[in-house]
Amino acid sequence: DNCYTFYDQYKNDSNLSSSSFELTATPHVLDKWIASLLHKMIKEGTDALEKYDLFTASRLIKDFVNDFSTWYIRRSRDRFKSDDIEDKNNALATTRYVILELAKYMAPFTPFYADDLYQKIGGTKESVHLEEWNTEHGTWDTQILSDMEMVRDIVTKGLEARQKSGIKVRQPLGKLKVKSEKLKEEYLEILKDELNLKEIVEDMSLEADVILDTEITPELKKEGDIRELVRGIQDLRKTSGLTPNDRINLAIETNEEGKKVVETFMNELKKIVLADSVVFENNNGQEIKVD
Repeated sequence: DNCYTFYDQYKNDSNLSSSSFELTATPHVLDKWIASLLHKMIKEGTDALEKYDLFTASRLIKDFVNDFSTWYIRRSRDRFKSDDIEDKNNALATTRYVILELAKYMAPFTPFYADDLYQKIGGTKESVHLEEWNTEHGTWDTQILSDMEMVRDIVTKGLEARQKSGIKVRQPLGKLKVKSEKLKEEYLEILKDELNLKEIVEDMSLEADVILDTEITPELKKEGDIRELVRGIQDLRKTSGLTPNDRINLAIETNEEGKKVVETFMNELKKIVLADSVVFENNNGQEIKVD
C-alpha cells in the first residue's frame, strides 16, 4: 500500500494510460531488475500453485513486496522527482506495471485488497477477477538478478563497515574498496549513492570483502553538514504538513561557518527542499543541530 501511495503522489496520467510495458522501453537497470524479479516470481508462484503448494506461492508475495519497497521504490525516489522527464516516466510506468501485475497475482490470495489495488492503479477490466492469469509470465534477465544481488551484498557489508567506524550514512566518504569482478558503471553508481561514497575501487586481490576509507576531509565534512541540515529541514516540512510538491521560503540563523557551508551548497539545498528563496536572518524558528 505504501508503494502505491508513493506512486500516486507523482503519477502523471497522461503519460501512463497504457498498461503495456516492455523491458526494452527503459534503459535503467533498476527498472529491468524489478520487472525481471516480478516475472520470475509469477513463474515460480504459478509452478507452486500447479502443485497446490499455497504456502510457497503466497510467501513469494511477501518477499517480492519487500524487495519492491525497500530497494526499488527507495532507490527510485529521486527519479520520481527528477527533472529528467523520460527517466521519471520510465520509473512511473515501471512502478504502475509492477503494481498492476502484482494485483493480478495477489487476486486469489487477497481478493478484496487486490481488486481495490487494481481499481486504483487503473486496471482496464471491471474487476481484477475478470483478468486472465499470466500464463506467459514474461522473461527475466538472470545476469541482472545476479549482479543486483551482489550489489546489495556489498551495500550490506559497506553499511556494516560504516557502523563499526561510527560514521553516519549521511556523512560522505571518499572511497570503498570491494573484492569483486568488474561491475558495470550503473551498478557502481547505485553503490556510491547508497553508501554515500565518491569512488568505488574493485580489487580481487583484497583479503577482506570490503575496505572502507574512513578519512573525512574538510570538503567531505561540509557535505555531511549540509546533508544533516537538509534532513532537518525535510523533517520540518513533514511536521508542518506540507506535501512533496509544496514550495517554501527558508530563513536560516547560523554563524559564519554555517553560512559558508550553506552558500557552498545553495543550489543543491534549494532543489532538494523545494525552496524558492534562502535568506540569512535572525528568527524564532525550529532549531536544527548540525555536528
